[in-house]
Amino acid sequence: MVVMMMPVLPKVTDAKPTYEQHESTITDTEIRVASYAANVEETVVTGYEETKGQMHDKALAITEPYLDVYQSMGAESEVVGRLYKNTEVDVLEISEGWTKISSGNCEGYTKTAALLFGQEADAIEVSLDDEDILTGYTIEEAEAKEAEEEAARIAEEERLAAEAEAARAAEEARVQSIISKTISGTDITYNPTMSVSDEELYLLACVIDWEAGSEPYEGKLAVANVVLNRVRSSKFPSSISGVIYQNSQFSGVSDGAGGPSAKFQSRMNRGLSTQTCMDAAVEALSGHNNIGGYTSFRMISVANMSAMSDYVIIGNHVFH
Repeated sequence: MVVMMMPVLPKVTDAKPTYEQHESTITDTEIRVASYAANVEETVVTGYEETKGQMHDKALAITEPYLDVYQSMGAESEVVGRLYKNTEVDVLEISEGWTKISSGNCEGYTKTAALLFGQEADAIEVSLDDEDILTGYTIEEAEAKEAEEEAARIAEEERLAAEAEAARAAEEARVQSIISKTISGTDITYNPTMSVSDEELYLLACVIDWEAGSEPYEGKLAVANVVLNRVRSSKFPSSISGVIYQNSQFSGVSDGAGGPSAKFQSRMNRGLSTQTCMDAAVEALSGHNNIGGYTSFRMISVANMSAMSDYVIIGNHVFH
């Protein structure tokens, strides 16, 4: 024998049975109440046994970051608590679009439309781990929780910033060590004809390595002098870094915004493939010029030498 039993529901006030009302007079609150009454639980009666939905007499708050809980019905009432996303609450009463709830130390009213009931709440809750289902917070508890989280966030940002700065300083020290060893490793007498920093001297050696690392020494020296000839020319930037990072000049070197590309920066960080690149940079800066006033070079394989009135070939490059 199957006996249909009426489920026990939270107290619902000011809600008339729908059969007593004309369809056009049903309010949003009454629709919510009717939906809640239909869906807040599933009652399956087999003999004398009854199985209820997991969210029987309960609801789930899913508003991000939180849903306010008021002392009484109405948004003008004092806020007494917060329901963070995935907070489970006990439903005490539903009336006029408001639901009275209790969860943890928090009790008060929140908007019915902002809660999930019945099968909807069941479907969300079964997908959550137990630690993801929260209880309500009083406003004092919520403010303390948020202050603690903000402090933790700031501490984490500071930790990450400190780690990044330490990594930057360590990398800078490593590169400076490479620069110092490379400069001190040359046998060329360094008598610069223009004022440059150690960083620019190293940069010059790196672009020599990039463009002519496998070329004979005279080819490396020629590339160095192309850069220095441009620095001295009014048609180009007036510094070694300005010339080298000028957009679309040395293939793959510039990032297009006046700095090194990621690949070129990686090459600089690794150090020179051969000490002769630094030797060529030092010798060129000391006044040894093997290409005159030429300011450009290309691979012989792609150069249109018939269009050049004057040029010199060194290794696999034509300088003009």
